Amino acid sequence: MAEKLKKLRAFMAEKNAEAMYVTNLSSIRYLSGFSGSSALLLISEKEAHFFTDFRYKEQSAQEVSAEFEIHIGKKLLEESTAFIGNAKRVGFESKYATYSFYEELKKLLGDRELLPLPDYIMELRSTKTDEEIEKIERAQRITDEVFSEVLEIINPDMTELELAAEIEYRMKRHGAEGFAFSTIVASGPHSALPHARPRPVKLGRETMVVMDFGTRLDGYNSDMTRTIWIGNSPDPKFLEIYEITLKAQTLAEERARIGMKAADLDGIARNYIKERGYGEQFGHGLGHGVGLDVHELPRVAESSEEILRENTVFTVEPGIYLPGFGGVRIEDMVVLRKDGPRILTASSKELIKV
Repeated sequence: MAEKLKKLRAFMAEKNAEAMYVTNLSSIRYLSGFSGSSALLLISEKEAHFFTDFRYKEQSAQEVSAEFEIHIGKKLLEESTAFIGNAKRVGFESKYATYSFYEELKKLLGDRELLPLPDYIMELRSTKTDEEIEKIERAQRITDEVFSEVLEIINPDMTELELAAEIEYRMKRHGAEGFAFSTIVASGPHSALPHARPRPVKLGRETMVVMDFGTRLDGYNSDMTRTIWIGNSPDPKFLEIYEITLKAQTLAEERARIGMKAADLDGIARNYIKERGYGEQFGHGLGHGVGLDVHELPRVAESSEEILRENTVFTVEPGIYLPGFGGVRIEDMVVLRKDGPRILTASSKELIKV
């Protein structure tokens, strides 16, 4: 934690902020270790203060790093101002602060200058430690195991909602503390919606099923998508777009390198799909970082300006979506090491028929 605070303080000095508020709960966990749902950090050049309420008194004593002085209160923001000291320029996370937070802080701080700061902590979080990578891998091992299990029970008369429930039950049974996001299960034409919600509708026979789900374990997330076929005779159009999606996904994974522009990696998959005639049917970015949040930096997309760094963990998830027919998406998580990309997802990407 000390090294993280050192880097944050260097950033604050660069921005001429003598103190800084941190309100994003994932960043609070990253900096302090606290996993609860109500807290506030106040960081200055020499001090680090942690504020929460009575509900988390014991939890904060167990979890919060020794670098922080813990304060238990009721009106956290108001009570925190007593520890600002002589700081005249006070920063806050502009991406996460609400207008009401800003107005209250402005009122409390009087003539002190408020500085809206960019999301530097998220940049720090994008480069993972070995410990963080291990936590993500453990979450993914559960996800892989659950996928293997549900393949044994999927049947045409099961509804999308029932399959989603089975997936989430099994994640919990294997020790997940929660889900990375609401599980996506979509069959038939419904699978043409990239973020479809499961419905009380039977999966059906001779059709595709997209499953996108992830485990949260010890605060860290996994994210995986697989597309399968129910039946013995896959539609030729489905086979075509499956093969194209898989090739695009594999090409991008193989060519990912440290120092590469995220937009260039997106282009590898996107250009291949365009060459095969389906460029207009791949409308989202290739991937995103994964960590304490399931969507983090780096953003792997056409418009991204980010550079892929060593120990970044991100998804590679191209898809092709044909309205009225259905869709295919295949997603792995990748960590970039000095010797190249390492795939954290173990589940097979070869077409599975059930």
